[in-house]
Amino acid sequence: MLAISLLLAASLAADAAAKVPTADDYVGRWNVKITDADNTFTGGGFKIAKKGDGLTGWLVWRWGSYGPAAKAEVVDGTLRLVREETAGKADVFEARLEGGVLLGQVKYPDGKLHHFEGRRAPDLTANGAPKWGSPVPLFDGKTLDGWKPRDAKAKMGWAVVGGDLAVVDPKGNSDLVSSRSFQDFKLHIEWNVEPHGNSGVYLRGRYEIQIESHDPAAETAGQKCGALYSRIAPSLDATKAAGEWQTYDITLVGRTLSVVLNGKTIIDGATVDGITGGALSPFEGDPGPLMLQGDHGKVRFRNVVVTPAE
Repeated sequence: MLAISLLLAASLAADAAAKVPTADDYVGRWNVKITDADNTFTGGGFKIAKKGDGLTGWLVWRWGSYGPAAKAEVVDGTLRLVREETAGKADVFEARLEGGVLLGQVKYPDGKLHHFEGRRAPDLTANGAPKWGSPVPLFDGKTLDGWKPRDAKAKMGWAVVGGDLAVVDPKGNSDLVSSRSFQDFKLHIEWNVEPHGNSGVYLRGRYEIQIESHDPAAETAGQKCGALYSRIAPSLDATKAAGEWQTYDITLVGRTLSVVLNGKTIIDGATVDGITGGALSPFEGDPGPLMLQGDHGKVRFRNVVVTPAE
């Protein structure tokens, strides 16, 4: 009887040891969401890759840019990422795989914590060319019907002005979210941004196409007008001067993105590798709304039309 018990204990111990996650288990892309945030900025994403005998990592968290981790490692089965946006001030992410779910926490430089859950990002492979449905106008030029603030507690700085959907007061303003959600679609949208202004059009509520007033001194490649923010730079500059009406024609099918700015193709069938900062939801397999950024300057929109895939 004792021998059987010892064998059973040894078997259970071996089984437990076999389930400790390894570095290979974390390699790939992860959609991550904060579970205890006090606002709507809860989205994040990790990308983990092998580098020699170790790991390298990239991440985006809540808002701002996608960028490299200062450190990526797995210690005793736990993934650890360190990000230093400011030298000497580190965000430390620790997570562990449990039943295919990434469970963890981040500790900020001020000692505050957020807890999060993550799951592997889907491939979103397109099955051939889409069949397009009927165009859907999202703005009637008269009311805010079909739109809602991102944060119901934030100030409502949007209004209809002269037939345009306008940010009239950007300070503390909420982003604006369409009531309808889409997966694969074509978008036509016209916009007009003030000098030194900045905004963005979020596809599926999670991929920001940058709008800015053409200030080359203040730009990096991934922040130029027409960029998929901090991820894909435009191939050429097709931006008009601030104060002029400009046009985006955007196609998003699976992870394949094309952007035409003022009639010129600036992103041509590029692969979207993950969410951008400010995403409404990080879970890329879900359809999402159109979202217009409203707290970075005065901007107006008109002729907002989505043609969804059937």
